[in-house]
Amino acid sequence: MSVSDALINTLFDGRYRILRKLGSGGMAAVYLAEDEDLGRRVAIKILDSRYAEDDNFLERFRREAKSAAGLSHPNIVSIYDRGESDGHAYIAMEVIEGRSLKELIKTRGPLPIAKAIDYARQILAALRFAHKNGIVHRDIKPHNILVGPEDRLKVTDFGIARAGDAGMTETGSIMGTAHYLSPEQARRSSVTAQSDLYSVGVVLYEMLTGQVPFSGDSLPEIVMKHVTDTPRPPSTVVAGIPPELDQIVLRALAKTARERYASAEEFSEDLGRVAAGLPVSPETAEAATAILADMATASTRVMRGEAPKARGGLSTFEGEGT
Repeated sequence: MSVSDALINTLFDGRYRILRKLGSGGMAAVYLAEDEDLGRRVAIKILDSRYAEDDNFLERFRREAKSAAGLSHPNIVSIYDRGESDGHAYIAMEVIEGRSLKELIKTRGPLPIAKAIDYARQILAALRFAHKNGIVHRDIKPHNILVGPEDRLKVTDFGIARAGDAGMTETGSIMGTAHYLSPEQARRSSVTAQSDLYSVGVVLYEMLTGQVPFSGDSLPEIVMKHVTDTPRPPSTVVAGIPPELDQIVLRALAKTARERYASAEEFSEDLGRVAAGLPVSPETAEAATAILADMATASTRVMRGEAPKARGGLSTFEGEGT
């Protein structure tokens, strides 16, 4: 925290006593504050002042923040208040004592299989509730998932992602998000609930292996891999991962939405089967078999010196650097 931060120890919007900075990103900074009206601590996410003059952005932010405030679920960070003060739009939300899932993975590496399954199912529970209420998150990544006491996960930033076009406001933010983008987001196509499920597949892959399925030195390289490449099965990265989890991950990371899970509930049910020592659904086994067959065919083409075929055109981020 910078001691020169002008907001520290000020009364923000006549109500919130800013105590310290918790973190910052491409769109906003987050502060720990005391709500002097209700006598409780909250996290205040304050949008950067550069958005104050963007009327379209602010309108999207207000609309999406209002929708997100209506989400009340054990695995979703509660939003208490939203407003604007001195040209800054903000959200006051629940404080979670813990750290992000990204920090946990960085510290511990691959998680135990049972824990990875449990965490994935908690994320999917949050998304199932949001999707049923008509909200697609659009920016699911471990940075937006908080691990609280007793391993209770809380998904945050509902609504903000849509208002900010999935966090794509500056190069650093794009790079942080690009590892978790669905192919349709990379192509700027229609985003649906299945786009969130793809991102959960990436997060599950990272929890199991300690690494993301697609990486690269530049933004276009990472994005193109989401559109064209098939990930290595997790068990080829970390020994001991059961083939059933490979099948689940491969289905979640299918290139088209129709090939993925139809819902967060279906995704979670398959994980529940694996946790109980049962096989995955026939649909998942069939989908994974088809994906692996495509991978084998692509490998054969490469060995023959044939150029791989891209699945769908890439119209986004071309020419952007890191």
